[in-house]
Amino acid sequence: MRLSLDTRAGVWTVRVCTLALLLGAWQIYADGISRALFAPPTEIAESFVEIAINDDALLDAAVVSMGSMLVGFALAIGVGVAVGVAMGRFRILEHALDPYVSFLYAVPSIALIPLLVIWFGIDATLRVVLVFLAAVFPIIVNTMAGVKQVDGELIDVARVNCASERQIMRSVILPAALPFVFAGIQVALAQALVGVIVAEMTAVVTGLGGLIIRYAQFFQTAKLFVPILAVMALSIVLTALLRMLQRRIAPWATVDLREL
Repeated sequence: MRLSLDTRAGVWTVRVCTLALLLGAWQIYADGISRALFAPPTEIAESFVEIAINDDALLDAAVVSMGSMLVGFALAIGVGVAVGVAMGRFRILEHALDPYVSFLYAVPSIALIPLLVIWFGIDATLRVVLVFLAAVFPIIVNTMAGVKQVDGELIDVARVNCASERQIMRSVILPAALPFVFAGIQVALAQALVGVIVAEMTAVVTGLGGLIIRYAQFFQTAKLFVPILAVMALSIVLTALLRMLQRRIAPWATVDLREL
């Protein structure tokens, strides 16, 4: 039976086979070198059982990291969409804010950590602020682009029919801009995960980033892979949930099967 890559079954068959080949090659390669340099998948699985099941260290760290990340990410979505819509709709705001948005978007968030530590300390607030700064600018930029690309004729038709600015925003601009908004949120999600892990590895030393630092200091490579893989898994789950939300809220946006 021949599987087509145009079907979900075909796509997932390729993915599963690729993963199996990767793990097999990983196991063979890691068996011949020092465990301090590279750990085989079997030992990583044993470490996962030890960390995640026997002493709940992984779960506790994930809860700490995701709590701060989701708070900062939610704030970034609210502020980013509002500012992006305003900049896309009113040229005076675009001209006033665009230089600052572009500058702060280009600045690596890790460069701001010393300043943020002075301002906010090294508790959960620092993580929330860093996640917010890492995630808000992609949302602003993509939302503004989505608002600016709305067909002017649609807006003119709404005005001819005596629609108010609020009605135009709700019925014309936001629906047309939603695919761009979700694209920005998806980019921001990856930045938010980077932000919380960077904060935990460099300043707070708790959560999943703290586990990574702790195991790296003692060359516990097998355990080190566990929080790293946990971050990858959380990223996959959150991205899948975001795409499900997009298909529900903006079903007119084209979804590529390869993204499923």
